[in-house]
Amino acid sequence: MSSINAIPSATPSPTADKPRNEAEAAEQFEAVLVRQFVQAMTKDLFKESLSGEGGVASGHTDTQRDVLTDALTEHLVGSGALSLSDLLLRQWSHNQDPTLD
Repeated sequence: MSSINAIPSATPSPTADKPRNEAEAAEQFEAVLVRQFVQAMTKDLFKESLSGEGGVASGHTDTQRDVLTDALTEHLVGSGALSLSDLLLRQWSHNQDPTLD
């Protein structure tokens, strides 16, 4: 699996880079899916800012959450810990040639 330099957002823009091959498509899908998982797991983590309620950084809560989400996502996808892209590629190969059982 190639290194993910920038994790795509959960809702890519229409001008987002289109995958050049199946492996790249699987990696992009894995990154989007893992980012959504991480967002769901950390949604209650920043109920108030790191500087406390009404503190200097209270307006930066979304930024803090996004940075943490991106870092966790990049680590999980980059390490291959979940290997979702590998599973997708195997399934796609199986669908193209059902005799691979």
